[in-house]
Parts: sequence; C-alpha cells; structure tokens
Amino acid sequence: MAATARKKGSGRTKGATSLIEVSLRELNRVLKEDCIVMVGRKYAEQLNLVTGKRIVSNYENSLSTVPVEVKESDLEESKLEVKSIDF
Repeated sequence: MAATARKKGSGRTKGATSLIEVSLRELNRVLKEDCIVMVGRKYAEQLNLVTGKRIVSNYENSLSTVPVEVKESDLEESKLEVKSIDF
C-alpha cells in the first residue's frame, strides 16, 4: 500500500508547542476535586491510574456541547505560572 502525500501546511507547524507545564498547585486551585482531566493514555498507564473512557479525536470532540462563559482576568494579579516546552 503506497503512502499518500500530505498536504502542505498539514500537521503541527515548526516551533509550535503541544504541551505546557502547569504546577499541580495551580491545577488544584482552579479545578474541583471531582472534575475529569484528560491525560495521555500512556501517561495514565505508566502511573497505574484507573483509566476511564477513551477519547477518539475528531472534529465533533472540539465542539462545545454546553455554552461556555468566558471571563477576562488580569494576569498580573493572578500570578499564573506557566512554562512552555519545545520538543
């Protein structure tokens, strides 16, 4: 079976990042104790976490099923600590 050529511009662009570092303290501050957090399947398996429902990536997953309320905040005030990692 011959591989098909990829379209120009498809995929992640050079220099783009997919992951960021967020401290556990910051996550605990903004998330409720019983909220569901998506993590990589292999990561969960390495930590022997009880795995939940598997998510298959498709366009419909990215659509919100519930209206989302967006609030602006002053990042200077909240002192959010985020690091970006380039692989």
